[in-house]
Amino acid sequence: MGWLNRDNLGISKYFQNSNSEINIEHVIGYSLESSSKIKPIEYCPIFDFNSLKPKIRFDHKQKFCRGKKFKINRKDLSLFGFPAYGVHCNIWSKYKNSTIIHFAKRSSKLEKFPGFYDNPVAGGQPINLSIKENLQKEAYEEAGLNFNQIYLAKKGSTVHYMHNEEKKFNSSIIFNYHLEKTSDMKFKNQDGEVDEFISIEIDKIYKILESKELKANCIIPFLDFLILKEGDFISKKAMVEIKKIFNYGYNYE
Repeated sequence: MGWLNRDNLGISKYFQNSNSEINIEHVIGYSLESSSKIKPIEYCPIFDFNSLKPKIRFDHKQKFCRGKKFKINRKDLSLFGFPAYGVHCNIWSKYKNSTIIHFAKRSSKLEKFPGFYDNPVAGGQPINLSIKENLQKEAYEEAGLNFNQIYLAKKGSTVHYMHNEEKKFNSSIIFNYHLEKTSDMKFKNQDGEVDEFISIEIDKIYKILESKELKANCIIPFLDFLILKEGDFISKKAMVEIKKIFNYGYNYE
């Protein structure tokens, strides 16, 4: 189901004081120390998949994780290597012959990635909302977009990616959306997580990539946009290499 670092095996006391409705013995199917099997008592349908190959096909209009057996705080997912889900939305516009990509600059007060550039709409996927409802919620909180505006967003691809962070294993799934900005869209952050919004011509994106100020997972929705919308910007050879990279866990929908 997940991956637990050997150094984190003694964490049962930590979970006794957390808000996670989960018993540590219900999660660990095998002890990394002894390889002795522990019978799982309950599980969540979302996590009933190998963390290296999680479920990525969902009805975007249905409540996420219906029929759950337990819930766990998002911040604890990577501790166990459980897959984490989130929604990201690129916002773009045309100006003369140029394509403009719009970014949000994260608040300098945030604990994670303060001051980094991010997609204007992005957030973790909670269990009590559908993916579409979460997109609408995040669109309002982060960019001040209303239902009629975010309704125009087009579903892109679902991408699974993995990386290590210190002693934690992150297996993450992004539901990508793409929205063309209209004249009535005036970005205004509502939840204090964004300091400002910036607009960059697509062929100048390399500047923030070189500065390493782009939140790492935001390159995934951006590449999805290039693949689906802006093939003219990428050579056929480069496109082949990009698709090789995205081949594992990439769902072309």
